[in-house]
Amino acid sequence: MRKRRSIWRRAAKAALALGLAFCVAQGAAMPAVAETLSELQQQQKELEQQEEENRQKLDALKADQSKQQEYKDALDAQMQNLQSQIDALNTQISGLDASISEKDDAIAEKQRSIDSDIETLKERLCAIYMLGDASTLEIILQSESVIDMAQKVELLNMITEHDTKMIQQLAADMESIAAEKAEIESEKQQVSAARTELEQKGSELAEVQAEAERVLSELTASVASVQEEQDRIAREKEEASAEIDQWWKDYYAQQAAQQNSGSSGSSGSSGSSNAGSGGYVSTGNFTWPIPGFTNISCNYSSGHRAIDISGGGRNIYGQRIVAADSGRVVTATYHYSYGNYVMIDHGGGYSTLYAHASSLAVSAGQTVTKGQVIAYVGSTGNSTGPHLHFEVRVNGTRQNPWNWFG
Repeated sequence: MRKRRSIWRRAAKAALALGLAFCVAQGAAMPAVAETLSELQQQQKELEQQEEENRQKLDALKADQSKQQEYKDALDAQMQNLQSQIDALNTQISGLDASISEKDDAIAEKQRSIDSDIETLKERLCAIYMLGDASTLEIILQSESVIDMAQKVELLNMITEHDTKMIQQLAADMESIAAEKAEIESEKQQVSAARTELEQKGSELAEVQAEAERVLSELTASVASVQEEQDRIAREKEEASAEIDQWWKDYYAQQAAQQNSGSSGSSGSSGSSNAGSGGYVSTGNFTWPIPGFTNISCNYSSGHRAIDISGGGRNIYGQRIVAADSGRVVTATYHYSYGNYVMIDHGGGYSTLYAHASSLAVSAGQTVTKGQVIAYVGSTGNSTGPHLHFEVRVNGTRQNPWNWFG
């Protein structure tokens, strides 16, 4: 009896192992999510590399106040990168959660199959126990014939072989279940790590957003400040132009008064338009005031009644400014808006003005010839960079300079 119980216990253990393995072998196939997760992880690595490159760029730009707009653009790019990482992490977490759920369901299904197989095996073992423990020798002795004996031995061998295979399959299937449970634990750890990283990226995103808002606020204030400064400069330039307009009115009025009193201000002149021109009577056929430089940074308009000639990518600072026509220098001085500037009366009612010079080469009262150097390009007064502010006046009124180049 003791031997029978020992055999039953061994058989029950074997049956349990076999049932578990059989369940795993027969259960639904697990979803193939490894490839998708691998792609997400690779994507995450690429995003992290981009993030590091952006961070290095931000560090460099943050220190350079002249590149604040570029810094803001880099912050925007960093926010997009972090948002992409957050999206990727959320997708990864969702995939892992789905994989864990499916594996749990599959294992539960297999467990139900195992339980059913165990119950079946229990009934079989119970029946064997109730029939008694029949040894191979007893089966042979109780055989009615050689054929009967052979059949019973073959049956016994088949049962033994079947049980052996069941035990082997059970061991393999139990190892498979253990491996799958280990995979689930690994994926749970990945989920936990991803959630932690997600929180970190969320914090980083909030910091970058705050920095971007700060920079945007500064940029907005800077733009407003720059616009205010530009408006101030424009007002001062208009005031300066009005002063020059008035100066010419007074100048021509003075010349006319002198002529009316019989005291002419310039030899050989026959009218107020020629007075003070050093004997020259211009036809309005002017030469270009900066030889070799033709880039126009600000053209003539109703709000800017002059042309600004700049380098256009070439160094124009210190280049020669020449008289557009012969005449007499009536003003060569400094003005808060025009900076260092020269005015020339060419006679015939024509005059020209050259502003923002770095230095002057003539003085008031001096007569000059067409093409003679009178100053050098600079950025004095209200100027945003080296250039020549060039005006043409006819009887003291500003005109479009393009009408007077031959």
